[in-house]
Amino acid sequence: MKHMILVSAVLIAFASCDNASKTSETGDAAAATGATLAIDPAASSVNWEGAKMTETVHTGAISLTEGSLSVKEGKLEAGNFTLDMNSITSTDLTDTAMANKLIGHLKSADFFLTDSFPTARFEITGVTPAMSPDSAQIAGNLTIKGVTQGISFPAKVAVSDSTADASARITINRNDWGITWGGSKTDKSIMDMLKNNLIKDEISFTVKLKAKK
Repeated sequence: MKHMILVSAVLIAFASCDNASKTSETGDAAAATGATLAIDPAASSVNWEGAKMTETVHTGAISLTEGSLSVKEGKLEAGNFTLDMNSITSTDLTDTAMANKLIGHLKSADFFLTDSFPTARFEITGVTPAMSPDSAQIAGNLTIKGVTQGISFPAKVAVSDSTADASARITINRNDWGITWGGSKTDKSIMDMLKNNLIKDEISFTVKLKAKK
């Protein structure tokens, strides 16, 4: 019976990996030819969300340190932002000890390894206007733990002569950035593979940026 349960768990783990979202290829950063506006870290926000296979959801926030959005003729054309990975917090756990345990776990080698990689960075490689005048499809390079992958996602964008606002929900497959708890998908240890697949492959980030002259 125990053997059957173990085999079932392995099959669930593989199914989870196969259904995870894929990233696009990386490209060169978009050239900024228009006005460059500095992102205001205090007025901007990045919130994260992750879940276990049991559907338990954890949420939190990460601080922006710097960034910019470049606009030309009323449209977003380029941009970037940097995250302080050591600033990661938990917002769903009310017990301080449990929250601190989760934060320490996320900062460790099991996840973001913030001692070696204290920052993460996103850089726009292309912006394609969508049907709505205030929306766009953004492509860019996301670097976490020293690994860069290309991603693409829809975003809301509002631009004026002196300000630019952008917001999006970005979902990634953590395995593509080497974010594996207990080991990778190729590890020989079944226990490591099961430990890693106790959490879902997808991590979501809700990003809200405010930039101004």
